[in-house]
Amino acid sequence: MLTGEWPNVRAQVGKPNDPGLPADADLVFVCDVLLHVRQKAEWLKTIHSQMQRGAKLILIDFQEGELPEGPPEEIKVPKREVLRLCREAGFALKNDHSELLPYQEFLVFEKP
Repeated sequence: MLTGEWPNVRAQVGKPNDPGLPADADLVFVCDVLLHVRQKAEWLKTIHSQMQRGAKLILIDFQEGELPEGPPEEIKVPKREVLRLCREAGFALKNDHSELLPYQEFLVFEKP
């Protein structure tokens, strides 16, 4: 349970067809979700359309390969596919911090 007040942080439960971002979101954090979204390209395009220019999208999801933790290999989204989907949705890759996590990719995108 979180304690204290964080007036600039809001949790948002999105829907598979509409992430429902608040209009003033300047950073969107998505962790271990993309592999569960059926219409990945459309979902990412919707996120892009709902974000302000200059806003950041952080995507964390499991790496390919056999890992001691995480989902089955057949449902993982390969990094190259994530990069392609995000680029086609209109995002620009700003940073790749995947070395920080042992089993996950940590990608930071921006809406130009």
